[in-house]
Formats: sequence, C-alpha cells, structure tokens
Amino acid sequence: MSIIIYPPTIDWGWMKQRPQHLMSQLAKKGHHVYFCNKTQTRQAMQEIEPNLFLVHHHRDWLEHTWPGLRQTYGETVGVWSTLPSQASEITIYSPDWVVYDCVDEFAEWHRYEQDMVRLSTCIVCTSERLYERLRRTYPGMRIEMIRNAYDEQMNLHLPPPALGGQEEECREWNEDKELMSSDTKRIGYIGAWAPWVDELLIKKLSLLGNAQMIVIGPEYGKKYDIIGRSHHVRFLGLKPHCLLPGYIRRLSVCIIPFLITPVTLATNPVKAYEYLAAGKPVVSTNMPECRLMSPHIDVADNHEQFIDAVIRRLRDPGDGAARTAYALEHTWTRRGEQVQRLLATF
Repeated sequence: MSIIIYPPTIDWGWMKQRPQHLMSQLAKKGHHVYFCNKTQTRQAMQEIEPNLFLVHHHRDWLEHTWPGLRQTYGETVGVWSTLPSQASEITIYSPDWVVYDCVDEFAEWHRYEQDMVRLSTCIVCTSERLYERLRRTYPGMRIEMIRNAYDEQMNLHLPPPALGGQEEECREWNEDKELMSSDTKRIGYIGAWAPWVDELLIKKLSLLGNAQMIVIGPEYGKKYDIIGRSHHVRFLGLKPHCLLPGYIRRLSVCIIPFLITPVTLATNPVKAYEYLAAGKPVVSTNMPECRLMSPHIDVADNHEQFIDAVIRRLRDPGDGAARTAYALEHTWTRRGEQVQRLLATF
C-alpha cells in the first residue's frame, strides 16, 4: 500500500469528477489518500471516507503534517496528478512514483507536459485519441488507457426511490421541485457550461415546443447570460452531486451538446455513463468516444441530425435496460481495480 497525494487542482466539493472518484477507489483499496483542495481554508484535515483525507490548507499541511506521515505509515509515497504544470512542485513530496493522468487536450497544457512526463513513472489517459498522441510523442514511456466511468453509489441503475429523504430536505431540490415534478417532457444537459458547449444547438432544441430545455451545471469559462435570459431554457446552475440522480431520472432525453474541437475530440464524458446508467436515451455530437458507445448513444454529425434524434427519442426512448447494463460494465469500481493492478507493478 502507498501514501497517495492528489496535489491542489480542484476542490473536492466542486463537481465530482474523475480525480474524486479514483482517489475514493484507491482509499477503498487500503491506500492512505490525501486529496488537497485548491481553495486554501483554515480548517483541520478531515477523514471524509476511510483512508481518504481532505487537506484544506496545503501549505500548512506540508509544513506541519506531511513530514510525519511517511514515518508514521512507513509506506511508499505516490503522486497522482492531472495537471502537468505541477511538475515543478511534485518534488516537494519526495515521491517514489508519479502518475500523470492526462485527462484533457488543452493546448495551453502542452508546454508543461514534457517536464511532467520526465518525472512520471507512468502516464494514464482517458481516451483513444489521447493514447495515440501520447504514444507518438513519448515512444519510450509506459502509457495506460483508463477511461471514465459510472459511480454506482448514485444508484441510477436501480428503480427510482419514492419522493422523500435527501431530496425533500434539500433547499436546492425544493426550489426546482415544481419544475422537475410535472409531466412535461424534458431535454437535459448536465455538466459545466464551458466554451465547448454548442450554445446555438441548445437554443435550437429549446424552440422545439414539445419539451422543456434544462441545463444544470456551473459556469466554467463561459457565461450563460444570453441563454439564461431565454424563457425557453431553464438554467438551474450547479447542484450538489447527491441530488443529480433526482434530476437525471426526470429527464426524457439527455444530451452531450459539444462543439467538435481538439478538446472534445479527446473527451470521454463522465456524464455519458451516468445518463446511460439511468437507462436514458442519450444524443451526442460527433465525438469519437461517444461513437464507441453506440448503439447505446445516438451520435449526430450536424444540428439537423441531432435535433431529429432528440425528437425521435422523445417519442421512442428505446432500450433503457441495455443502456443500464452497459454502464454497469464501466464503473469506477472496475476502474479502481485497473489502477490498483497498475500500481502493483511499480
């Protein structure tokens, strides 16, 4: 077993993503995992799950807590990083191994990547396109592809629970209860409102008239001012991860409306697995990783095809059981097992 550090990149509570899922899985395997929040607050370190510790103030932790941890556990130290610009900082942990988890194809990251790879024991990546680029660029490097997955703890693969419990007690849910509890058909996108979202496509879908357009997620490098003023689109903002199943279950068609860019061509969307786990029909733009999920996802080459597919799925949702079965073949539990086998070779 190892001490595993995830350096400050994102906050634990901001959109549960790949790093949170993988660190949680590694803690379940018995590693002592330290997830360092990007936001620095004067709070004591918390054990938020067995073996999984949330570091609120990285600098204080480095100075006062970290020096004794290696002696306490007597274990090897590993760093799992998803941000190549951290290469210059990783040596402060004196790690025995480093994994560079290449999760996105951001052009601005490329200038840092060579330094990160030089430090790394292994590169992990999330898509075929990333794998092929990394294999060409670093021919002597060990590269493993470990895609994203579905979190079984969301229980989207199970029959919907009766209304009540956590949803009913949550202010965010109660604010949207009337909107999400009616019999209206809904087209929904859940994810960051980012530059790669096709805003024009969203607008076109919102004008269909036979379904309500719902967008759930935070602004991320893109403002929703214009679309937010449209009465045809309901932008609900960032919601707690624990409430997302309630929203997903009440969508009629789930969409992945991404522009085709170098970033999205290399994206393996986490949301696709969650949509599918709920048995929902999913329509995506022409992303290679979504094409690999066909026939469980309908992939469109252009706006006209996309809108036609949404209209068809509003009328005929298709085989929800097959979609759920596919998601259960691709869970974070299984990805954690892949990572554990990888670490055992270091």
